[in-house]
Order: sequence, then C-alpha cells, then structure tokens
Amino acid sequence: MAKYLGQTTVSKCVKEVTDALITPEILGHFIKFPNTRAERDIIKNKFYAKYGFPGVIGCIDGSHFHIFTPNKEIEHLFYCRKHFHSLNVQIICDSDCQILNVNAKYGGATHDAFIFENSLACNFMKELHQNNEQVWLLGDSGYPQRPWLMTPILDDATAQKYTAVHGKARVSIENTFGRLKNRWRCLCKDRTLHYAPEKCAKIITACCVLHNLAITFNVPEPEPENPNMPEAEHHSFTQYIFQENNTGDDLLRGRAIRRLLLNE
Repeated sequence: MAKYLGQTTVSKCVKEVTDALITPEILGHFIKFPNTRAERDIIKNKFYAKYGFPGVIGCIDGSHFHIFTPNKEIEHLFYCRKHFHSLNVQIICDSDCQILNVNAKYGGATHDAFIFENSLACNFMKELHQNNEQVWLLGDSGYPQRPWLMTPILDDATAQKYTAVHGKARVSIENTFGRLKNRWRCLCKDRTLHYAPEKCAKIITACCVLHNLAITFNVPEPEPENPNMPEAEHHSFTQYIFQENNTGDDLLRGRAIRRLLLNE
C-alpha cells in the first residue's frame, strides 16, 4: 500500500503521529523517571535481584543516531568523532529495558558527560543525594564518578568483582538501545533519518514512547534484520574514557561511596 502514498502524505502522517506521541501528557505518562521513593525502591530491588548491585535506579548511556547532513551553519554540532552526522541521544533505563528518561536534543559532537551534567536527570539525582538517599545510576567510563553516578574501576585487580557486576548490570542499557533500534528500523545506521535535526529528535523520542508501550503490552520482538550485528551497535565505538580534571567534593564523595560498594 505504501507505494500508492505520496511523499507529502507520508510526511504529514509521520508528523501528526510523532507530535501526538511527544505531547507532555503522553510522553510524561509512558516515559517517566521514578519520582517517588516507592517507585525507586521497586527499580532498585529489581536491579539487586538480577545483578546483586545495590542502590541502582537506572543505567545511563548515549547512542549515536545517524541523521542527514544538517545546514552548514550548524553542521559542526552534529559531526561526531566517528566521522558521520548524528544526534547523541541520552537514555536512562531500568533492569527491564523500560526507558525512564530520554534526551535527544544534542548533536553528535557533544560528549555523553556534558549531556548528563547539563540535564534535568542529573539535577534530580543531585537532589536525592542531598536528601541523603543512597541511590545512583550506572554509567560507563565515559562519565565522571559522582555520588549519584557509579562508573567502573579500570586497571585495578582489587576491584574486579565490582567492575564485573557493574558491567553485567549495564547490559540493560546496551540491550535497550539494541531493542529500540531493532524494533524501529528507521533508527538504524543504514536507515539515516533524512530530516532536520529537530524533527529527527522528535521521531527518536516518539519511538522511545512506542518502545515502552511494546514492552508493557508484551509485543513480540521482530527478528533482527542483520543477526550478525551486535545488539548494541552503538558500542562498536572505541570506548572513550572520561578524563577527570576536577578533584572537588563530588568526585571525592563519589569515590568514597564506590569504595564502600567494593565490600558489598
């Protein structure tokens, strides 16, 4: 049937559906961070039951979604270090791969750590810490260690158990990106979104809403288009290690909490 529809009609339908899915009412209902202690306890207990890592209320990462070359005036903001144009989309998920938070407003030239530290999710995690709630997100070595964000410990034999459990728990976010891109093939790297960055961001966010709906209603996963492709294709990138230049209180407190977790 699609071959009988004009491009204008298809574009109009995409816009109407996308705009409907990202209205505050719909977006806020289907993608929501755990705002109450009871909600956080549910997520925390599931992570601990699955992986044995205490205090986790989400896993965080960024993934590059290919987009068409933007206007020259802003092109540099979207040209990532792997030499293509993209949006660097931050997602936080729970242990069931439900998306708790999505931020699709940054271009591929922006690093994961900058996106997080300038996000509402980061501010919320800081507030929880200031209220003495011992919860945190799990991020890879591209993020700074913070009291509310636990990162792996590299090249330390005494921390092998911690880093192994950390890595197993973080599979949740890798699987989330993989399942999102596998279900919504327009997000795959060989299906570059041919729209302005703002519209691409809306489409990605709408797909995140649909991703959560599919999980909630047990919609079967489609077969992978390329079964040889890793589930989390965004991790084909060489891992970037965040270089911490700040030795302030947040870093020191974060390291102190992480040391305590080594003995859990």
